[in-house]
Amino acid sequence: MNGQARFLVLGVALASVVLAACGRVPELSDENARKVILDRAVDDEPVYAEVPERVWWGPEAPKDDYDDLALRTLRNLEAVGLVALVHETDGETESWKATVTEKGFPILGKVPSKRGRALRAKICSKKIDDVRNFIRHPSDPAVGNADLIWHYEKPTAFYNLFETKRDKPLGKPFRSVVAIRREGGFWKLDLIIRKAELSGEVIELEE
Repeated sequence: MNGQARFLVLGVALASVVLAACGRVPELSDENARKVILDRAVDDEPVYAEVPERVWWGPEAPKDDYDDLALRTLRNLEAVGLVALVHETDGETESWKATVTEKGFPILGKVPSKRGRALRAKICSKKIDDVRNFIRHPSDPAVGNADLIWHYEKPTAFYNLFETKRDKPLGKPFRSVVAIRREGGFWKLDLIIRKAELSGEVIELEE
């Protein structure tokens, strides 16, 4: 092989090394996993509670614990002038229907729910505390998961009015499980568990 040929072969080999290095997927570490999650996570996220605008029960739908919470919530909203309640009964079926007042109109939004159309309002915020327990995939260094730790804070005037809120104690830490992977040259996040106790028990899907 002459000198020019050896030079060309060496040039191709070096170019291959450079391309391989440029295309190498970076290894996921505790440090960059923490940075990626904190950069993408929504801090000070608003949290809402809702209540059906009509609460009822009867022979076909017996009263349950949630009905009590919902009715108390509607009465709380009525007491501060945000809704007006109309009670109807035929002797077997009890029904309370809420109509949003002029005062409540800019505050209470309307959303669909499993119990019909519901009223909702912001009750607090979610505050991010930390990223913990990073675990890298045993065979893929560009895949892993970690716990995002957060708590509820900044209660609004409606926090105590909405008795239908579920397991939203102020200041108590919860965790979300976030998976991280490399795709198309970028880090991608997937939410595996939205809300769980720090002990591991899954609580609920947030609204």
